[in-house]
Amino acid sequence: MDNDRIRQSFNKLLRLYFESCQEVYEELGLEKKLSSRQFYYLNLIHDNQDMTVSKFALLSELKKPTVTEIVNRFEQAGMIIKRHCKSDKRKYFIELTDHGRLLAKSNELESRRVTEKINAKLSTDEVHTLTSLLDQITGE
Repeated sequence: MDNDRIRQSFNKLLRLYFESCQEVYEELGLEKKLSSRQFYYLNLIHDNQDMTVSKFALLSELKKPTVTEIVNRFEQAGMIIKRHCKSDKRKYFIELTDHGRLLAKSNELESRRVTEKINAKLSTDEVHTLTSLLDQITGE
């Protein structure tokens, strides 16, 4: 099989994924897509209670000024709120807003939607073959 055929088939798979993403965004009433890195940061906040800038920096392996910039952007976009610590007013906790939680979950919903479409078109054996091939391609 030549490279052009592989490219065309891969582009069809990407289109299926992006169409699924668009469906989820429309159903959730979300107008803006996030980068995979932004999804990672939102999920990091979602999965960790009592998240502070310091804890975020540690878990994300970023420097505090970078984390502060990310937090400020998320706050301006209405994805997070900052809540001051009662015992130390210099410290604040980062929490997702309802909108932030919805965005964090949308990434999972997107992948579930495309998985449903793949399962609807392929047999169980074909799905097993596809996942084996994808694992092989990605080195897992």
